[in-house]
Amino acid sequence: MPEAPNETHPVVFLHGWCGRADEVDSIRATLPGPVLPISWMPAGGDFDLETWPTEPDPEGGREIAKGFADDVLRRVRTTIIDAGFVGATVIGHSLGGGMACVLAKDPDLAVRQVVLLDSSAPMMPDRRQDYIDRMLPWVDRVATGGRLLAQAGWIAEASSWVPDFFSLEDQGPARLHIERRFLFTPVVEAALTIAGGVQWPITESLESIDCPVHGLAGEHGRMPVEALLACRPDAKVERMEGTGHYPHRFQAERTRKWLATGPFAPTSA
Repeated sequence: MPEAPNETHPVVFLHGWCGRADEVDSIRATLPGPVLPISWMPAGGDFDLETWPTEPDPEGGREIAKGFADDVLRRVRTTIIDAGFVGATVIGHSLGGGMACVLAKDPDLAVRQVVLLDSSAPMMPDRRQDYIDRMLPWVDRVATGGRLLAQAGWIAEASSWVPDFFSLEDQGPARLHIERRFLFTPVVEAALTIAGGVQWPITESLESIDCPVHGLAGEHGRMPVEALLACRPDAKVERMEGTGHYPHRFQAERTRKWLATGPFAPTSA
C-alpha cells in the first residue's frame, strides 16, 4: 500500500473496464503529487455461481450485477481512505470515470476535481440497457455450460467489437496489449461488473457534484460530449482527434500536455 501523501495535490487513477492500474504509467510524469492507481477489476472466481438463478431471470440478474459492482465501488472507496488519499483529484478512464463521478459525491472522500478520460459519463439510458442486455446472458452461459466454454465464446465474440474502442489507425503493440486484456478477462466477473457498473448513479452524481469537472474525449470514443455539457455546462471538455477510446495510451504526450495545461494548471488548483 502506498504511503500517505504529503504533497498538496494527490491523484487517484481509476482504469476502465477490463483495464489495469499500470495504464497510469503513460501520464504519471505529468501528475503533480503522489499517485494511487487502483486495479479494481475483480478476479476470476470472485463471483459464486451458486447464487446465480438456475433459469434466465433478467430482473434478478440485474440486481445481482448491481450488488456485485457496488461491492467493487465500496472496495475502491475503502482503498482511497486507507491509503490516505482523501482530498485527491480522481482521474477515471471509461467506466472508471463513471466511478469517479459517484465517488466524488461522497463527502468523506472530499474529491478535489474529477478528470474524465473518454469516460462513459453521463451514462445514457440506451447505453445502460444495451450493456445489461448484452452482458447478463454471458453469466447464464457460464452457469449452464461452464467457465471454459463461455470464455472461448467471449474471446470469439469480443474480437468483433473490441476494435470499436480504437481509432481507425493501426495502433501496434499497445493495441494488442489492450485487446488481450479484454479477451482474457474472466467472463463472469467482467459481465457482472459492467452490467452492474452502468447502474451506478453516474449521471445524477455528475449533475450534482460540487468539484470541477474536466473531460478529454477521443475521436470516435465513448464520451457523450454534448450530453456531458448539458449536465455540466461548467465542465471543461476537449476533443482529441485521432485517438479513439484510449487517449492516455495512444496519444500520451498530447494527454500529458492537456493535463498540465488544464486540470493541473496552476490556476486550476
